[in-house]
Amino acid sequence: MNDPNTVKIQVYGKEYTIKSPEAPDVTREYATYIDGLMREIGKKTGSLDVNRIAILALLHVTHEFFSLRKKMENNSREYNRKMDELLKEIAASMSKGGIQTEITTD
Repeated sequence: MNDPNTVKIQVYGKEYTIKSPEAPDVTREYATYIDGLMREIGKKTGSLDVNRIAILALLHVTHEFFSLRKKMENNSREYNRKMDELLKEIAASMSKGGIQTEITTD
């Protein structure tokens, strides 16, 4: 393990050697999250099938990802809407004050 981005991790009782562009601490953090999630799913379902538990964990993580992506997109739209409103207010305020200028959002 001479590569600084190669790290040994434990997930659901098995050890894996991972080479990743991420720092080892980040890879360990991911592994700890996945391990905890798989253990929680295994406990809730009572299943001993590692593949089934891994698929359920993957579906859970995918759900989290899609939910966060949708929230980010909604937040971005809301930010842009508010920014447009503010720019219109600034333009209106400037035109009332006698300053002639145009503000664009390119």
